[in-house]
Amino acid sequence: MSTQSLYRRVVRRETHSPRSGLAITLAILLALVLAWLGTESVLAAIGQLPLLAAPEDIVTAVLTAATAPAPLLVGAGVIGAIVGLVLVVLSLTPARLGRRGGASARTAAVVDDRVIAQSLARVAAHAADVDPSQVNVSVGARSALVEVTPTSGRSFQRREVEQAVDAEVASYDYRPSLRAKVRIAEHGVIA
Repeated sequence: MSTQSLYRRVVRRETHSPRSGLAITLAILLALVLAWLGTESVLAAIGQLPLLAAPEDIVTAVLTAATAPAPLLVGAGVIGAIVGLVLVVLSLTPARLGRRGGASARTAAVVDDRVIAQSLARVAAHAADVDPSQVNVSVGARSALVEVTPTSGRSFQRREVEQAVDAEVASYDYRPSLRAKVRIAEHGVIA
């Protein structure tokens, strides 16, 4: 395995959430149902009263389900379809963590989106000449929104802030890449 492919695998593993939590939950639920069915079968075999329902009653209920009222059958079918659809969607969609990765010929790096947000906030605060607490940055999957709250009585050029933030974003070599948008708050704060 080449170093590049190894780095790509490591970055992918660190930037995407594993599905093990969902798989473990489903396995535990299935094991509990099978344990209950096994317990009911053993209790029926030794002539004891069932915990919830005897195996014969369960089989009879399943076989005569077609004679149940239509709204009940439709409701059960809809619930089953929704649960199945949710499980299929959860298994097929990528679960991206709030991280970005990049690899070069010699190393791989993974950066948390909060670090990127803090860096963009620092650059925007410096460009707007405001306190860093007056800048709020939210980083999404493909975009970063930089909100600057100006200080009352002081002005700054929006274009300078946009250029500084765009230059900072352009210096990042992470995947997925970001697009930055700068928004200036309508009301300022008193310094």
